[in-house]
Amino acid sequence: MQLDIPYQERVLGQFLTDAARRHGNKPFLTVDGRTWTFSEAYEESQAVARGLRKLGVKRHDPVMVMLDNSAEFVFSWFALGLLGAVCVPINTAYTGDMLAYVTCDVKARIVITSAALVRAFADLAPAQRGELSTFIVCGDDGPIAGLETLGWQGLRIAEGETVLDPTQPHDPAFICYTSGTTGPSKGVILPHAVAFQTAQSFIAAVGMKPDDVVFSPLPLFHGMSRTMATLPALVLGAQVHLAPRFSATTFWQDVRRARATISTTIFTIPPILKHKPSSPDDRAHQVRVMFNAHHDEAFEARFGVRLVEAHAMTETGMTVFTPFPERKFGATGKPGPDWEVQLVDANDRPVPTGETGELVLRPRTAGIIMHGYLNKPDATACAFGNLWFHTGDMMRADAQGYLYFAGRKKERIRRRGENISAYEVETIATQHPELVECAVLGVPAGDHEDDVYLVGVLKERTDLNAEALFDWLSARLPRFMVPRYIEFRASLPKTGSAKIERHTLLATVPATGAWDSVKARANTR
Repeated sequence: MQLDIPYQERVLGQFLTDAARRHGNKPFLTVDGRTWTFSEAYEESQAVARGLRKLGVKRHDPVMVMLDNSAEFVFSWFALGLLGAVCVPINTAYTGDMLAYVTCDVKARIVITSAALVRAFADLAPAQRGELSTFIVCGDDGPIAGLETLGWQGLRIAEGETVLDPTQPHDPAFICYTSGTTGPSKGVILPHAVAFQTAQSFIAAVGMKPDDVVFSPLPLFHGMSRTMATLPALVLGAQVHLAPRFSATTFWQDVRRARATISTTIFTIPPILKHKPSSPDDRAHQVRVMFNAHHDEAFEARFGVRLVEAHAMTETGMTVFTPFPERKFGATGKPGPDWEVQLVDANDRPVPTGETGELVLRPRTAGIIMHGYLNKPDATACAFGNLWFHTGDMMRADAQGYLYFAGRKKERIRRRGENISAYEVETIATQHPELVECAVLGVPAGDHEDDVYLVGVLKERTDLNAEALFDWLSARLPRFMVPRYIEFRASLPKTGSAKIERHTLLATVPATGAWDSVKARANTR
C-alpha cells in the first residue's frame, strides 16, 4: 500500500487524537492477552499525560522509559507525544556504569520503569542518577529505599482537561541511545517526522493494509516494535500484537493465536526457526510477510512466508527498500524516494557500479533525519561529513540500482540485533585489576551478525584465566555484550601514536587457541 502522510500531520499527539476519532472501538493494541481499542488507548494515554503534566513535564522535556514490552510503555510514549515531551527509551539490560552514563547524559528528571527494573536505579550511587528525582513504577506501588517512587495508578488522572501540545513535525520526539564504533553510546535526537517517515516506508515495504495484524516479539526500546509495528498500525487503523519476547519454540503458535498477517523479525530469527524440526505448525498461520530478514527460498517454501529486506538506522529510519511485492532476490532494495544515496570510498569518492563502498545519504524531504547526537557536536559533524550522512554500512550496487548489503565498518559490532560499541566493552573490561589493556572486535558469526572477541594483555604473575574474566564481565555487562571469545597476548600491535592497530588484530582472529564460551558451556553439559 502506497501512503503519503502530509508533512504537517506527522505529529504523534495529533495523529493519536485523530485516530481515536476515526477508528473508535476498532481493536488497536494487544499485549499480555488484553486488547485496547483506539479510543481506549487514547483515553489511557490522556490519563498518563495529565499525570505527567502534574509532575511538571512540559514540551521538549526528556522522560526516560525503561520497560519491557507492555501497554504501559506504549501509553507512556503516546502520553509524551500529547505533551510535546521527548521519550527516551532505555535498553532494559542496562545496569551500573552504562545506565549511569545514559542517565547523566540525558538529564531527565523522571523515569517510568517497573518493579523489577527500578532496582537497577536503586543500585546506582546518588551522583550516578544525574537529575533523576521521580521514579514511576509499574506493577508495584511499594517504596524503594532511597528513591522517590510513584505507582502507575497513582500517576494516572482519569478525568480532566484534554492534553494536546501544538507540536510540530520537526520537534524532537525521541532520544534513542545507539552504540557507535569508537565511543560511548550516543543519544540520537529524532523529530516526529522521522518516525512517521519510517512507518510510511514500512507500510510500503510490506504492503500493509488496514485489515492487517502486525505481530512483534522485539523489544519496544528498539525502533522495530515502535515505528515499524505500533506506529504503522496507528497510521492505518490496523492492529498490533506485542509479545513479551521472541520464542523459537512457540513463535508459530503465538502468531496463529494473534491472527497475525505480518511479523517483525531480525536477521537471526529466520535461521533459528528454519533449524527447528518440521511441524504441522509450519504453515498453520496467516503470516504472509516477515520484516526485516534476508531472502531465503527454502524458508519461504517451507513456511509460506515472504521475507522482506530493507536498510534502516536509528539516525535515519528506513532508507533502502522496495515497495511490496517488488524485490530482487538477494538485494536489500533500492533507495527510498525521499533519499539521495551514494556509495563512497574512504575518501568520500563515489565507487563504480558493482564495487563496495560506504552508504552515505541525504534527505530530499524535511525532517526525516536526526537532529544530531545529544551533547556530541563533534560526533554529529563527523557523521555529516561533506554534507552526507555516513552510515558505516558497506554496500554495492548493480546496474538496475539495487543495493546489496556487504557488511559493516570493522569497528562496529552487531550481535543479536543489538549494536555494540567496542569502546564501552573495553571500558568495563579494563576495570578488572589484572587486565592491563584490551581490544574488543567483531568477528563474523553468519547472517550478517558478529560475535564479540576480546584480546587482552594481563599483568605479570596473575592467575586470571579467560573463564574467570568471562564470569566477571557477565556480572557487569548486558548479556549481548559479553565476549564470546577471549584471548590473552603478551602485547597488542600499536601505531606510532600508540593507538591499537585494530586492522592488524582483525587479520589474526579468531585464533585457534582462543577461549570460546559456547564450546566451554557445551563441554560442561
